[in-house]
Amino acid sequence: MWIVEIIQLAIILAVSIGLHEYAHAYTSNKLWDPTPKLQGRLTPNPLRHIDPIGFLMIFLIHFGRWKPVQINPMYYKHPLKGELLVSLAGPATNLALAIAGILIMLIYAKITGVTASEMINMPNMVITFRALFAQINIALAIFNILPIYPLDGYRLIKIIRPQWGFRMEKNGMIITIVFLFLLIGPWSNVFISIISNTTDFIFRIFFTIFGQTFY
Repeated sequence: MWIVEIIQLAIILAVSIGLHEYAHAYTSNKLWDPTPKLQGRLTPNPLRHIDPIGFLMIFLIHFGRWKPVQINPMYYKHPLKGELLVSLAGPATNLALAIAGILIMLIYAKITGVTASEMINMPNMVITFRALFAQINIALAIFNILPIYPLDGYRLIKIIRPQWGFRMEKNGMIITIVFLFLLIGPWSNVFISIISNTTDFIFRIFFTIFGQTFY
Protein backbone atom coordinates (compact mmCIF):
# COMPACT_ATOMS: atom_id res chain seq x y z
CA MET A 1 0.00 0.00 0.00
CA TRP A 2 1.17 3.53 -0.81
CA ILE A 3 0.57 4.62 2.80
CA VAL A 4 3.08 2.03 4.03
CA GLU A 5 5.60 3.19 1.43
CA ILE A 6 5.23 6.83 2.51
CA ILE A 7 5.67 5.88 6.18
CA GLN A 8 8.78 3.85 5.33
CA LEU A 9 10.20 6.74 3.29
CA ALA A 10 9.45 9.23 6.08
CA ILE A 11 11.20 7.05 8.68
CA ILE A 12 14.25 6.51 6.45
CA LEU A 13 14.57 10.20 5.59
CA ALA A 14 14.11 11.32 9.20
CA VAL A 15 16.79 8.93 10.49
CA SER A 16 19.19 9.57 7.61
CA ILE A 17 18.88 13.36 7.68
CA GLY A 18 19.03 13.45 11.47
CA LEU A 19 22.25 11.42 11.61
CA HIS A 20 23.72 13.37 8.68
CA GLU A 21 23.28 16.67 10.52
CA TYR A 22 24.33 15.17 13.84
CA ALA A 23 27.60 14.07 12.19
CA HIS A 24 28.24 17.68 11.18
CA ALA A 25 27.49 18.89 14.70
CA TYR A 26 29.52 16.16 16.40
CA THR A 27 32.59 16.72 14.21
CA SER A 28 32.48 20.50 14.66
CA ASN A 29 32.12 20.06 18.40
CA LYS A 30 35.16 17.75 18.44
CA LEU A 31 37.09 20.53 16.73
CA TRP A 32 36.25 22.80 19.69
CA ASP A 33 33.37 24.68 18.09
CA PRO A 34 30.62 25.10 20.75
CA THR A 35 28.07 26.51 18.26
CA PRO A 36 26.15 23.27 17.45
CA LYS A 37 25.90 22.37 21.14
CA LEU A 38 24.74 25.86 22.12
CA GLN A 39 22.04 25.68 19.45
CA GLY A 40 20.85 22.25 20.61
CA ARG A 41 22.04 20.44 17.49
CA LEU A 42 24.46 18.04 19.18
CA THR A 43 21.92 15.22 19.15
CA PRO A 44 20.89 12.45 16.71
CA ASN A 45 17.22 13.31 17.37
CA PRO A 46 15.84 14.05 13.88
CA LEU A 47 13.25 16.47 15.31
CA ARG A 48 16.11 18.88 16.09
CA HIS A 49 17.33 18.84 12.49
CA ILE A 50 14.22 18.60 10.32
CA ASP A 51 12.34 21.62 8.98
CA PRO A 52 8.68 20.44 9.10
CA ILE A 53 7.64 22.41 6.01
CA GLY A 54 10.77 21.44 4.10
CA PHE A 55 10.28 17.80 5.08
CA LEU A 56 6.66 17.85 3.88
CA MET A 57 7.73 19.36 0.55
CA ILE A 58 9.79 16.22 -0.17
CA PHE A 59 6.53 14.29 -0.50
CA LEU A 60 4.64 17.04 -2.34
CA ILE A 61 7.16 18.20 -4.96
CA HIS A 62 9.97 15.65 -4.41
CA PHE A 63 12.30 18.35 -3.13
CA GLY A 64 12.70 19.71 0.37
CA ARG A 65 15.15 21.03 2.89
CA TRP A 66 16.30 20.53 6.45
CA LYS A 67 17.96 22.76 9.01
CA PRO A 68 21.67 23.04 8.24
CA VAL A 69 23.96 22.85 11.28
CA GLN A 70 25.58 26.22 11.90
CA ILE A 71 29.32 26.14 12.60
CA ASN A 72 32.02 28.68 13.39
CA PRO A 73 35.34 27.70 11.72
CA MET A 74 37.17 30.36 13.73
CA TYR A 75 37.31 27.86 16.59
CA TYR A 76 39.20 25.34 14.45
CA LYS A 77 42.97 25.11 14.59
CA HIS A 78 42.97 24.92 10.77
CA PRO A 79 39.71 26.62 9.66
CA LEU A 80 39.57 25.46 6.04
CA LYS A 81 40.58 21.86 6.79
CA GLY A 82 38.19 21.85 9.74
CA GLU A 83 35.33 23.02 7.53
CA LEU A 84 36.11 20.24 5.06
CA LEU A 85 36.15 17.58 7.78
CA VAL A 86 32.84 18.80 9.15
CA SER A 87 31.29 18.86 5.68
CA LEU A 88 32.48 15.38 4.73
CA ALA A 89 31.20 13.94 8.03
CA GLY A 90 27.59 14.13 6.80
CA PRO A 91 27.98 12.26 3.48
CA ALA A 92 30.40 9.79 5.13
CA THR A 93 27.71 9.00 7.70
CA ASN A 94 25.18 8.38 4.93
CA LEU A 95 27.57 5.96 3.20
CA ALA A 96 28.15 4.17 6.52
CA LEU A 97 24.38 3.87 6.99
CA ALA A 98 24.02 2.52 3.45
CA ILE A 99 26.66 -0.14 4.11
CA ALA A 100 24.95 -1.04 7.39
CA GLY A 101 21.65 -1.45 5.54
CA ILE A 102 23.21 -3.74 2.95
CA LEU A 103 24.95 -5.83 5.61
CA ILE A 104 21.68 -6.31 7.49
CA MET A 105 20.04 -7.38 4.21
CA LEU A 106 22.75 -9.94 3.60
CA ILE A 107 22.72 -11.25 7.17
CA TYR A 108 18.92 -11.59 7.08
CA ALA A 109 19.08 -13.37 3.72
CA LYS A 110 21.79 -15.73 4.96
CA ILE A 111 19.78 -16.63 8.06
CA THR A 112 16.61 -17.26 6.02
CA GLY A 113 18.46 -19.22 3.33
CA VAL A 114 17.88 -16.79 0.47
CA THR A 115 20.54 -16.39 -2.22
CA ALA A 116 21.89 -12.98 -3.24
CA SER A 117 20.27 -13.17 -6.70
CA GLU A 118 16.89 -14.14 -5.22
CA MET A 119 17.05 -11.36 -2.63
CA ILE A 120 17.12 -8.52 -5.18
CA ASN A 121 13.64 -9.38 -6.50
CA MET A 122 12.06 -10.66 -3.29
CA PRO A 123 8.89 -8.83 -2.12
CA ASN A 124 10.05 -9.14 1.49
CA MET A 125 9.38 -6.07 3.64
CA VAL A 126 12.58 -6.41 5.70
CA ILE A 127 14.74 -6.71 2.60
CA THR A 128 12.99 -3.99 0.58
CA PHE A 129 13.08 -1.59 3.53
CA ARG A 130 16.83 -2.12 4.00
CA ALA A 131 17.44 -1.82 0.26
CA LEU A 132 15.51 1.46 0.15
CA PHE A 133 17.35 2.62 3.29
CA ALA A 134 20.71 1.94 1.64
CA GLN A 135 19.75 3.53 -1.68
CA ILE A 136 18.39 6.71 -0.09
CA ASN A 137 21.52 7.13 1.99
CA ILE A 138 23.74 6.67 -1.05
CA ALA A 139 21.64 9.25 -2.92
CA LEU A 140 21.94 11.69 -0.01
CA ALA A 141 25.72 11.24 0.04
CA ILE A 142 26.00 11.81 -3.72
CA PHE A 143 23.72 14.83 -3.65
CA ASN A 144 25.51 16.48 -0.75
CA ILE A 145 29.04 16.09 -2.15
CA LEU A 146 28.15 18.01 -5.30
CA PRO A 147 30.52 21.02 -5.43
CA ILE A 148 27.66 23.50 -5.41
CA TYR A 149 26.84 26.05 -2.71
CA PRO A 150 25.31 25.47 -0.16
CA LEU A 151 25.88 21.70 -0.34
CA ASP A 152 28.70 20.04 1.60
CA GLY A 153 30.80 19.50 -1.51
CA TYR A 154 31.40 23.18 -2.13
CA ARG A 155 33.77 23.24 0.85
CA LEU A 156 36.10 20.94 -1.07
CA ILE A 157 36.33 23.69 -3.68
CA LYS A 158 36.88 26.16 -0.85
CA ILE A 159 39.96 24.32 0.47
CA ILE A 160 41.40 23.64 -3.00
CA ARG A 161 40.61 27.09 -4.37
CA PRO A 162 39.74 29.35 -1.40
CA GLN A 163 38.91 32.30 -3.63
CA TRP A 164 36.38 30.26 -5.59
CA GLY A 165 34.82 29.05 -2.37
CA PHE A 166 34.51 32.54 -0.91
CA ARG A 167 33.09 33.77 -4.22
CA MET A 168 30.46 31.04 -4.07
CA GLU A 169 29.52 32.14 -0.57
CA LYS A 170 29.31 35.78 -1.70
CA ASN A 171 26.97 34.83 -4.57
CA GLY A 172 25.19 32.16 -2.57
CA MET A 173 21.66 33.44 -3.24
CA ILE A 174 22.11 33.48 -7.02
CA ILE A 175 23.74 30.04 -7.04
CA THR A 176 20.94 28.63 -4.86
CA ILE A 177 18.23 29.99 -7.18
CA VAL A 178 19.96 28.55 -10.27
CA PHE A 179 20.41 25.22 -8.48
CA LEU A 180 16.74 25.13 -7.47
CA PHE A 181 15.78 25.78 -11.07
CA LEU A 182 17.94 22.82 -12.06
CA LEU A 183 16.21 20.63 -9.48
CA ILE A 184 12.60 21.52 -10.27
CA GLY A 185 12.84 23.07 -13.74
CA PRO A 186 12.75 21.51 -17.23
CA TRP A 187 16.11 19.79 -16.68
CA SER A 188 15.06 18.15 -13.41
CA ASN A 189 14.46 14.72 -15.00
CA VAL A 190 18.00 14.66 -16.37
CA PHE A 191 19.45 15.62 -12.98
CA ILE A 192 17.32 13.07 -11.12
CA SER A 193 18.25 10.38 -13.65
CA ILE A 194 21.97 11.02 -13.13
CA ILE A 195 21.62 10.81 -9.34
CA SER A 196 19.44 7.71 -9.60
CA ASN A 197 21.76 5.86 -12.00
CA THR A 198 24.82 6.73 -9.92
CA THR A 199 23.03 5.59 -6.77
CA ASP A 200 22.09 2.26 -8.36
CA PHE A 201 25.65 1.76 -9.61
CA ILE A 202 27.21 2.37 -6.17
CA PHE A 203 24.54 0.23 -4.46
CA ARG A 204 25.35 -2.71 -6.74
CA ILE A 205 29.09 -2.30 -6.13
CA PHE A 206 28.60 -2.35 -2.35
CA PHE A 207 26.14 -5.24 -2.62
CA THR A 208 28.57 -7.26 -4.73
CA ILE A 209 31.59 -6.55 -2.53
CA PHE A 210 29.90 -7.34 0.78
CA GLY A 211 27.83 -10.14 -0.74
CA GLN A 212 31.03 -12.10 -1.41
CA THR A 213 31.57 -12.25 2.35
CA PHE A 214 28.32 -14.16 2.83
CA TYR A 215 28.05 -16.26 -0.34
